[in-house]
Amino acid sequence: MVLIRKQAVAACLAALFVSSAGAATQTLSSTAFDITYDDSVIGLFGAPTLLGNNLFFNPGGSPGFTAQTDSGIKVTNSTFAFTITANPGFLLTSFDLLEEGDYFHFGGVSGVAASGQLRVKPLDPISATMTDGLSASAFVANPMLDFTTNNWTADASITASPFTIGHVSIQNILAAFATGELAYAFIEKKNVSLAVGVTAVPEPHTYALMLAGIGMLGFAARKRMSQGD
Repeated sequence: MVLIRKQAVAACLAALFVSSAGAATQTLSSTAFDITYDDSVIGLFGAPTLLGNNLFFNPGGSPGFTAQTDSGIKVTNSTFAFTITANPGFLLTSFDLLEEGDYFHFGGVSGVAASGQLRVKPLDPISATMTDGLSASAFVANPMLDFTTNNWTADASITASPFTIGHVSIQNILAAFATGELAYAFIEKKNVSLAVGVTAVPEPHTYALMLAGIGMLGFAARKRMSQGD
């Protein structure tokens, strides 16, 4: 019995090790900041790409980041969270989210929606969490049995007092509803981009050099004046 229990414990530990080994903290770096995230919880967003100061997602797969139904209400949601750390000489100041996708709906009572929230929690200096809800474009119904997709966009924006470290999350919700004869609704998220605003600040040694330069200019000016006398 003791041997069996030991074997069971060993099996559990091995399973935990395999599970944790599959997860890893990933880091994306730009000139102005680093982004770190857990690749085991990227959800429907997929792995991000950082180009300059812009973070991009390209959700894929089948059914992918979608909501669809021919009866009732279907909701799909996913959240991507990460830590952002400014590099020396930079401060984080703003976050602008843009999302794109396509949709169609027709028949009976049908429709689609895209919603969610952008959240920013500064940690250095620590301050209150800032949020902005996703604002989506209008969704127009298709003619009956018309499966042509239409494009939609949504955005959210946050401007913050400058900070150096913070937590950021992008929460997305897609919804589709359809009731009645020959009704159907479909919506998909295809692209997500987050533009991070930064401001450059001189480092302490730069201030010292500037002050030294001003001092030298002042000394030279005084010397010229004294020689003129």
